[in-house]
Amino acid sequence: MKKFARIIPALLAASMLAGCSGDNSPAPSEIIITGVTSDAENAVFPVKLADGTMIDHAPESAASLSPAATEILAELGYSDRLTAVCRYCDFPEGLTSQTAGSSENPDIDKLTELHPEVLFTTSPLAEREVYALQTAGITIVELSAPKSIEDYGGLYGTIAAVFSGEEAGKAASGKAVSDLESAASSVEMGTFIYVTPKLTAAGADTFESAVLSLCGSNLCAASGYSESADDITGTPEYIVAADSLTESDIAGSELFGGFVSDGAKVVFVPAQRFERPSGRLAEIFTYIGETE
Repeated sequence: MKKFARIIPALLAASMLAGCSGDNSPAPSEIIITGVTSDAENAVFPVKLADGTMIDHAPESAASLSPAATEILAELGYSDRLTAVCRYCDFPEGLTSQTAGSSENPDIDKLTELHPEVLFTTSPLAEREVYALQTAGITIVELSAPKSIEDYGGLYGTIAAVFSGEEAGKAASGKAVSDLESAASSVEMGTFIYVTPKLTAAGADTFESAVLSLCGSNLCAASGYSESADDITGTPEYIVAADSLTESDIAGSELFGGFVSDGAKVVFVPAQRFERPSGRLAEIFTYIGETE
């Protein structure tokens, strides 16, 4: 039985009917990878992702242009499918010796040479890059950077669904959220503000706020990232700061220095965990707990 790795949603019904009638000629805009499906795969596929991408079978090979996606792939047990990662993917070590540029500058020649069935990215690719990859038969799965805990679980859900079907995706999403909430439950921070590497305060609708709010209350009411004291509604008990900063940076800041003088505790956490959301995000709460 032939299988379609990705079919544009509007053409799904038509292509299925064509397969039943014996006419396997694809529409011009379809991208097809053939193979053999098992009864087990037939039970969980096809899967329709949130952006409409159809996954008709479990891919045997994948590439990742996202450090977060690479870490999650490894966590979920799919690292053996990776044929290439981006130049910034440095954890876990030893996944593959093949690199294929980055999401900002993907190595299209390398990707088409390696020909993974699926490519994960967290940044939009240029139209010409998308065209080249899809023409080569590579399905692009674009993961959205999370802004909420639900979004964070969604990263796991999408990746698991690609390889193991919708139910596996739901289970992976739920477990990721549960594990993060469990890590946060051992910490009680009270009120806080988060200081980014650019010495701005993370507002209420940011991912940093969503994570830290699992164990405290953000006093920065801004949307996005703020440089204004007017957006901070009181003196926080904690100043959680990116680890690229120093105590001198915080104390010498016009925006945050006064809070230090008023007794706010300063704790430094690895900002990269927010930038690369994976299971290591839970380490944030370990750093906070050590200062309590």
